[in-house]
Amino acid sequence: MSLVRWDPWRELTSFREAINRLFDETVARRFPGFGEWKPSVDVVDKGAEFVVRADLPGYSPENVEINVQENAVSIRGEVKEEREAKKGEYHVRERSYGTFARALPLPVPIKPDLARATFKNGVLEITLPKEEIAKGRTLRIDTE
Repeated sequence: MSLVRWDPWRELTSFREAINRLFDETVARRFPGFGEWKPSVDVVDKGAEFVVRADLPGYSPENVEINVQENAVSIRGEVKEEREAKKGEYHVRERSYGTFARALPLPVPIKPDLARATFKNGVLEITLPKEEIAKGRTLRIDTE
C-alpha cells in the first residue's frame, strides 16, 4: 500500500485556468483597453539626445508605427494570432495578440526630423536628438 499525498492546489489549477479563459473571452474583449498589453519601455537621457527602448517580442518592423512630435513619441503595433489548420485544445495560452499603443511625453523639445529608429532581436530603439535650448548670458553693466 502506498500513500499518495493529496494536493488541493494542483486541483485548483485547472479551475484557475478556466476562470482566466472565461475572463479573457468575455470581460477583456467587451471593454477595449481593459487588461491591454503594453510593451516595457525605457527612456534614457543621454545629454544631447533621448534613447527610447521598447521590448516588442513577436513583432516585426512592418507592424510597428512610430510617430515623433516635438514633445512626445508614440509607438503602436499589431500582432495577429497565428491560426493553425488543425483543431486542438489549448492547455496553456499566455501569448498576447492584438494591438497596443504607447505615448511617451518628453520633458524637453526634440528634433523630429533627425529622429531615427532601429529594430533588433525584438527590441525597438528610437534615438531622439534634443532641440538646442538657447542659453542665457551674463551681462556686463555699463557705467556712464
